[in-house]
Amino acid sequence: MQAFGNTPFEHALALAWFDNRLTATEFRQLDTLQTSLGISDEERASIEADYENRLVEGTALRGNEANSLAEWIDAVRALTGVHDDVSRVLARRLGSTALRTGLTRDGWKSANTWMEQLGLGQPFAEGCWLVGGPVPALNAVPLALAPAAGSLGLLD
Repeated sequence: MQAFGNTPFEHALALAWFDNRLTATEFRQLDTLQTSLGISDEERASIEADYENRLVEGTALRGNEANSLAEWIDAVRALTGVHDDVSRVLARRLGSTALRTGLTRDGWKSANTWMEQLGLGQPFAEGCWLVGGPVPALNAVPLALAPAAGSLGLLD
């Protein structure tokens, strides 16, 4: 999956604007995602203002499917809604898999920013730097982690 933004919420904005308009339903869906990610109103306003500026400039990426936003939010909610041990293990395994295949500086920076907003920055970093020892490679990438995995070159 291509990342349409630097963070999960920015990615959702791009999915919402796929058809050059934002509906009331999509706005409510973004509210749900904001709550799931624990984003403050101020942080959301900043992300939205930056994205809207890029829309005006014509440089904003946009999704390409009508149902992508709902699917994306469901995937993020599933990841953030499972027991912490499950999501933390997935994040560690993603980091460890990236290190095994060759972790670049740009890949690290991009994926870490992504994982931070998901609340999984620390276990991701622990996996990348083998804190606590190596963990098994990630065999399947959950949808909510796919953009981070893509920036790490794991989906090529």
